[in-house]
Amino acid sequence: MNLQEINRLLEKFFNGETSLEEEKQLRSFFSSREVPPKWQGMAEYFSFLREERTLNLGQPDFDSRLEESLAESRISRLFDLRRPWIYWAAGVAASILILVAVFVKFDPFSGKISDTYDNPEVAYVQAKKILMFVSTQLNKGTENLDQINKFDDGLKNIQPVASFNKSIDGIERLNEVDKVKEIIYNK
Repeated sequence: MNLQEINRLLEKFFNGETSLEEEKQLRSFFSSREVPPKWQGMAEYFSFLREERTLNLGQPDFDSRLEESLAESRISRLFDLRRPWIYWAAGVAASILILVAVFVKFDPFSGKISDTYDNPEVAYVQAKKILMFVSTQLNKGTENLDQINKFDDGLKNIQPVASFNKSIDGIERLNEVDKVKEIIYNK
């Protein structure tokens, strides 16, 4: 077999495109004594494959023994629901649930709301006074936002400039036409 054919088969082999017959040709070539020095590594590789093919694990019941050992392993015992740690975790969760239920039922922090004013007109005046205070404080906080409104107005004024830029881009395409004209007429 010529070396070009071997080179082509090796390329197909590494791309995973060889047939069984072609792989057989490669194995027979690399098992012969006529291997060039540049492919000595490949000869060792095919020799390794040949030795591995003949290697026998020697234990036909390996799978069944592995399954038995996994069944007895610590992993299967860890997830066994009959283990005491499951009972312990369930007890802790139940205790926490009972404490939450008692706290919700007998909440010591929820005092009954009672009226602070006997006269409803006085309560109305006080509520109005508090709401006016909140309103003035809110208005003070939003005064600085007027500058942002001015900025928005400025952006609205810039919008026509953006459309002008689009027109300029269209004119720049005409420059390319002029360049083509110059090339044509200069020749």
